[in-house]
Amino acid sequence: MDALNAYAALVSSPAYVHASRRVMRQLLEALLFERVLAAHWPTQEQLCITTADGRLSYQCQARRDLGFGRIRVLGTIERVCDGQRQEARDPAQFLAEIGPLAGVELAAVQRFASELLATQVKHAQGLQARGGERLQHADYDTVEARLLQGHPYHPGFKSRQGFDLVDNARFAPELAGLLSPWLLAAHRDHCRWSASVTLDPARLCRELLGQPDAERFEATLEQRGLRAANYLPLPVHPWQWREVIATHYHPAFARGELVPIGAMASRYQPQQSIRTLANADEPLDWTLKLSLSLLNTSTSRVLAPHTVANAAPISDWLTGLVERTAWDAPLAAPVLLRERAGVSYVPRFAAAGQYGALGCIWRESVPLRTPRGTCALPMSALCHIDGDGQPLIGAWLQRYGAGSWLRRLLECAFLPVLQLLWTRGVALESHAQNMVLLHVGGWPKGVMLKDFHDGVRYGRTWLDAPPPSLLPTPAEHAQVNANSFLECDTPEDLRDFTFDALCFVNLAELAWSWAHDHGLDEAEFWALARTVIAEHQARHPELALAFARFDVLAPTVGIEPLASRRLCPGHALPSIAISNPLAPVPACD
Repeated sequence: MDALNAYAALVSSPAYVHASRRVMRQLLEALLFERVLAAHWPTQEQLCITTADGRLSYQCQARRDLGFGRIRVLGTIERVCDGQRQEARDPAQFLAEIGPLAGVELAAVQRFASELLATQVKHAQGLQARGGERLQHADYDTVEARLLQGHPYHPGFKSRQGFDLVDNARFAPELAGLLSPWLLAAHRDHCRWSASVTLDPARLCRELLGQPDAERFEATLEQRGLRAANYLPLPVHPWQWREVIATHYHPAFARGELVPIGAMASRYQPQQSIRTLANADEPLDWTLKLSLSLLNTSTSRVLAPHTVANAAPISDWLTGLVERTAWDAPLAAPVLLRERAGVSYVPRFAAAGQYGALGCIWRESVPLRTPRGTCALPMSALCHIDGDGQPLIGAWLQRYGAGSWLRRLLECAFLPVLQLLWTRGVALESHAQNMVLLHVGGWPKGVMLKDFHDGVRYGRTWLDAPPPSLLPTPAEHAQVNANSFLECDTPEDLRDFTFDALCFVNLAELAWSWAHDHGLDEAEFWALARTVIAEHQARHPELALAFARFDVLAPTVGIEPLASRRLCPGHALPSIAISNPLAPVPACD
């Protein structure tokens, strides 16, 4: 009864209302922006979507922002049927009633509706438990874990398909306590793996595990009469062990290809991406990225074996590129959170659900790579409203001035990503979750970048050094994720890959936040961003050809349709050509 009473309290709480409104808002905004639906605008700030028979409509106040013309819902959405009005809070009902206008198959609508309903209740669960928390003075790993907002554009921002509410309370970053991954030993002959050239191959196990776990790893294998040198360490998320590994991998354990070692010595804190765990007992030690067989936003959170094996070579290569690039003030070289090793067990005879279900990537931790005297903050925290109702960075902007602070942010955190595109022909998927702001007393000093194993693209034509030797994307993976590839054929593809994450989601959300929370309107925001880029280009006339090739000031850019992917899963949908807010504004006659 306690669980039922708690559930009843949740779905009748203000947190549930807030979560419902947000899911509905982002759903409508995304479907309109991606041109899945068309709206009628009775007035400049009122939109209406009406069914073919005219009996039913959804109405709200809205406006188009200057950041890519995204539609922003203002206030609540109303469902009007036969003259009766009520607030619209059910995304499944909305999709069922409005979906036919888009011509989407019923099965796809129902799948997407399931993801949205899961997002709605899980976001409410987080808001109810943590909505009043203040993060202003918390350490990096705490802020990273406790941020509540999730993806600011994707309507399925907390779908976490595979977690029930008990799992969500136990393992979701905003709710979870500390956990200990299970440690397995995986026979090298049945793994795809790699390690950075900076790690000692003869001591790989001890370098990845640390002394207590390494000693237990070796002792357990020796007790079973197995040579420890033939095995690699492979941490597993406790949920993944319970739901997938214990049930579907027992033949591998029976054959000795996998050997259980036990719970790892350190406790870990889940981070924003759920499957990434920070070492809470030893913050300078590795961050673990683990396979999780759940779906969140548009992505299955398993780790494809070829990306695990490519992680370390890509990080080593990117490190070399950054070191060979000239960084002159106000730019500072980005700090790369290198993926130093990866191990993925590949079954002999794969069953459904086993692809990518057992893998780990060891990544450098934020505390390890934060320069002395500098502090770190997740880039996604820049739009966070704290538990007291105040912007998390509000005091910094009051101290330094919103415009001056923003200029410095653009120079030292956003320009470095573009500089790698211009000078090296390398595109990084730098959305807010993959970026970390480095600051001193709130004043921006630089940026950390992360998540490279499947977040990098390049074009061989424009590289000044050969790319690393990597495992290609297998055909079966491309069938599941048509957007997973490394090489691009055109400069526009590379530009758009960078632009999509860095500008469409990241900068556009900052622009909206600055306008509503900090008094800098959108026109001023985008003008300042345009000026920062133009000033940098004027300082580097020798790069004029690269600036033209990867033209971030072009009139139009291509944006990936994220919500539409859930209505057409597995298909490579064409990008949406949209006006670029960074394009120069034509002079008036």
